[in-house]
Amino acid sequence: MSIVHARLSILPSNDGLATPGTDRIETDLVPLSTDGSKVIISGTVLVVLISLWTYLRFWCLRLNGRVFSVEDGLHLGAVVFFYGLVAADFTMVLAGGLGHHVSMLQDWHLVRLLKTIFARQLLFTASLGLIKISVVLMFMNIFFSRRFRFAAIATMAFTVTWMFLTLLLELFICHPIEKNWNFRSPIGTCGDQRAAFASVGIVDILTQLVILLLPLPTIVRLEMEWRYKIVTACVFSIGILTLIFAVIRLYMVQQIDLKDVPYTATQATAYGTGEVGIAIMVSSCPLLRPVFDRFLISLPECSTWKEKDGEIVMSRARKGTKSSGFTQMKNDSREDLELGNMGAHRARRNTHVTVGKRPPSDTDDDGSIRRIVVTSETIVSRDKGEL
Repeated sequence: MSIVHARLSILPSNDGLATPGTDRIETDLVPLSTDGSKVIISGTVLVVLISLWTYLRFWCLRLNGRVFSVEDGLHLGAVVFFYGLVAADFTMVLAGGLGHHVSMLQDWHLVRLLKTIFARQLLFTASLGLIKISVVLMFMNIFFSRRFRFAAIATMAFTVTWMFLTLLLELFICHPIEKNWNFRSPIGTCGDQRAAFASVGIVDILTQLVILLLPLPTIVRLEMEWRYKIVTACVFSIGILTLIFAVIRLYMVQQIDLKDVPYTATQATAYGTGEVGIAIMVSSCPLLRPVFDRFLISLPECSTWKEKDGEIVMSRARKGTKSSGFTQMKNDSREDLELGNMGAHRARRNTHVTVGKRPPSDTDDDGSIRRIVVTSETIVSRDKGEL
């Protein structure tokens, strides 16, 4: 969980109960502390970044002509819950006094803080759980092997179980439920919240580790050069950032002083929000290829479709003077071959996609079968007057 707090031991004794005094904050809106300002700033930055990432995700969806899928809906749900999570953080700081010592706050400040923490736990679990399920569904749409599908379904079931157990733990660890914030009431009890939520945090880390490792065996078995396997693995392993935030958050939870929660819970709050925010952004990274192609590739590229002699042909042209215009080839002995640089030139690559019958070849027993045939050619021309 993002925060662990003790509803009964937040104040050490009756003598320490918050009562109106000259040394306590009496305003309805609590002044910002240094730690409280950090929570506000980090939450604002994350909201801006996640809004941008979400826009780019659905912009790429529209650009690729991909239909709105279940994982996209779960992603949107996670974003909505995340906005509620950040709003809860702001409420904790501005209305509950997060970042101030408990001795500086009134009883009603503490009640607000504890009520908001209770709601925040539910938002945290819902947002993080939905984004985990969305990532697993995205993997299932990329990798189609039966073994991977079985592992993905098992991971998804594990994540859903974690969500429900965490929500039930938050709802029923104190009885009655008002005991979560009515710390002065003699009626009711609460379980060992530190141990309970620490165990939930460990399971959270385990689910993230499983999701992180899920696509790697399939990537290793892909028939491609190792350098491309490494790049692909790095793209899918960027989720390690979320795992790092989860580990740091769990450590910060264990450092909370149960007798001064408003002051000592700020780090756990910030890292909990950061964990969910990073998870949402990371989940969209594998889908943002069109963004990188459009804004990060220096060579202009254009693709056109046309009909020629009854065939549908896609012509893709790239122009540039920095590259040789040739790609690496392999000969029959599997030795690498590379064409030398011809000097300044312009290169154009045409890709022809044909639907029809292909002439029979030595490796094809039946030339009458209809196929999709892709033919690629690179045309390199030397600029006049240059070598």
